[in-house]
Amino acid sequence: MPSRPALVDLAFALVLVAIALVGFRTGFIGWEWVLAAGAGVVLGAAVAHVATVRTWSLLLTTLVLLATHFLLGGPLAVRGDLVAGVIPSLQTLTDLAVAPVTGWKEWLTLLPPVDARGPLVALPWVTGLLGSAAAYGVARRFAGVGAAAVVPVLLLVGSIALGTQQPAAKLVQGVLFALVLILWLVVRAGRTRAAMQNGAGRQARAVTGLVLLTVAALAGTFLGQFLPGTDESSARAVVRTQLTPPYDVAQFTSPLSGFRRYTEPNSADLFDTEILRVTGLPEGTPVRFATLDSYDGLVWGAADRATDGTPYQQVGSRIAPRTQGTTATATVTVPDGGYDGAWLPLAGSTTGVRFEGARGDELADALWLNTATETAVVPALVRPGDSYSFDTVLGDDVSTTMPAELDVASGGALAEDTSFLDAKLDAWSGQAGSSWEKFAAVAKVMTQDGAYTDGGTANSYEKVYLPGHGLGRLGRFVGSTQLAGNDEQYAATLALAGNRIGIPTRVVMGAIPGSGGVVKGKDVHAWVEVQQDNGTWHALLPSTFLPDRNKKPNEQQLKSEEQKVGAQVPPPAGVNPPSVLQGPDQAQNATDIKKKKRNPLDIGAWPLWLKLLVFALVLPVLLAFAAYGLIRWLKARRRRRHATTGPTASRAAWVWRDLVSDARSLGIAVPQRATRLEQAASLPETATARPIAVGANAAVFGPGDPEPEVATALLAEADDVRRQLRGSVSRWRRLRSDLSVRPLLERDRRPRGSGSRLPSLPSLTSMRGTRGAEGSA
Repeated sequence: MPSRPALVDLAFALVLVAIALVGFRTGFIGWEWVLAAGAGVVLGAAVAHVATVRTWSLLLTTLVLLATHFLLGGPLAVRGDLVAGVIPSLQTLTDLAVAPVTGWKEWLTLLPPVDARGPLVALPWVTGLLGSAAAYGVARRFAGVGAAAVVPVLLLVGSIALGTQQPAAKLVQGVLFALVLILWLVVRAGRTRAAMQNGAGRQARAVTGLVLLTVAALAGTFLGQFLPGTDESSARAVVRTQLTPPYDVAQFTSPLSGFRRYTEPNSADLFDTEILRVTGLPEGTPVRFATLDSYDGLVWGAADRATDGTPYQQVGSRIAPRTQGTTATATVTVPDGGYDGAWLPLAGSTTGVRFEGARGDELADALWLNTATETAVVPALVRPGDSYSFDTVLGDDVSTTMPAELDVASGGALAEDTSFLDAKLDAWSGQAGSSWEKFAAVAKVMTQDGAYTDGGTANSYEKVYLPGHGLGRLGRFVGSTQLAGNDEQYAATLALAGNRIGIPTRVVMGAIPGSGGVVKGKDVHAWVEVQQDNGTWHALLPSTFLPDRNKKPNEQQLKSEEQKVGAQVPPPAGVNPPSVLQGPDQAQNATDIKKKKRNPLDIGAWPLWLKLLVFALVLPVLLAFAAYGLIRWLKARRRRRHATTGPTASRAAWVWRDLVSDARSLGIAVPQRATRLEQAASLPETATARPIAVGANAAVFGPGDPEPEVATALLAEADDVRRQLRGSVSRWRRLRSDLSVRPLLERDRRPRGSGSRLPSLPSLTSMRGTRGAEGSA
């Protein structure tokens, strides 16, 4: 049976390792990781206990842990390819061998949380197995108090650094972990502390604990605000945010720029061709190809990061839900001659994607999703013959008619100059008051006064209505007497108008499936989304702003419109002329003159490794050295003050008392109620303390009042003895003595035997001898 200290260490180690592993909570979906981590913690502690009892070598212990990992890791963690549900298969063993090595990178680069039913669940399993084995093994093999804290603290720091930007459990991993760890260290310290008589030292320890807690509270209050992650306006810095840069979706062409390939007439001949078949969605549910939230003056495209800073990230087969609504599972098939592109058609808020067919693994290994725009991209391209299914949550934030009222957000600034819209917006919005009323008025003008055209045939009068939605094309679009275009021009212009009015607005390219979920080219559309004041996006389908497809532009006005607006382009962005005070080089690079220099003292601009180095290593070490130096200086100052103030007899008595106090702090047992000579005899033989005891007795009980130099000489001798005592104990004992504040907490009461001196009378000399002339310290 394990001893009581072993059981205590086991309980504390299990609790601390379990708290540290809570950091995996935000990185996995489901409860499977909890089972794997818990089993690993228990088995690791069991192996460490047996290794300690039987005094196994490190090599043998490691081999047993490896055997446990491969034999039990399948049934308890990686269960996907087990034989008969219990026996590890070759694939299981491969996953258990590969995941702890390369799985960390995959886990850190996937969109969290990831599926806990895949091979990556081996990460919490092996962390629990090795972590608990190391924590309990170190605690049992090393008697030092601080040694037991090393592994749990490293596990905690690692789980936080490798976690997500959302804290897993701040109170549990912060307050509870600290309390349990401190309690464990106190218990372990009590095992090595020498027994005190009559409870001596308890008050000093209590005051020491209170002082440490006060210092910690003050440090947390005044220094905590400078630590990484305390600024609520900045994102939490973790390893995964530094490891994976935003995916460059700009390499893929904006689908809106190719809108005409789905219209008629067009050489692609997709207008009446089935390009997709989507089943499992409610009728009328729009399918999204891509959300386009960035405009560069030429095209609406997808930004590497959404407006809230959310990047594209790789995802697994399961994705954490991000909204509430009706759940659905849809299946998408791409027929021959159908859809071909990098943008993956989805609907709603996707919670899982599963590819099928011969290219299923290839597509699944390179799926990138932006959760803010609900847009997915597959670099390997979706091609005819591919099929996949996806789980989604469908909300009610879609309108087929323009809402009379909508609580929209404010903002909507674009980098490009869209002031060419101002005159038209003033005319179209009329007396509208709020920003939403102005937006709805603009959409109403488009619906009622606009005309629809896809450009017509080569011999048609509509051929002058070219594709595109750059500033030049949209300048001609809004400058015409009659608006004329298709989804591309109307949606692009309405999105620019919304941002100009002050409503965050973006374009969506997608399709609205027809009967039976069939999507033909004529079902492909572009619409807009406006941001509501709660941060969500509301979709306004083409029917809210697009004129009837049968309403064609007025042919009689065509020539006059060509002459009047054919060459009209929006004014270029203003450029300030160079100052005459600038030199040629300065004028040429005038835009760089006011470039803000990076402040090296700006903690928010520091990279993660520098923050960790400074705040997790350098600053604690500096504070520790500062506390160490302060305590030693205060002790030396106290000894010097005792030896240089007051009557000489009191000074001499204090020299001896301080020496005894320091000896006890070094762990040397010095009797409490004994004479100075008896106390000197209890000190190690290497310490020549007896002359100091004799000198202190002579100064206290001798005739007359000694000269002050006597106390000074005794202090110098005591310093030599103090060095001898320090040399007779271990380095750890010396460190504990240096950090002990007990001598500083002792009240400056007059030592016994240092009271008012008696007159030098012969008759009293014999009396002094009979009353125990030496006194006690």
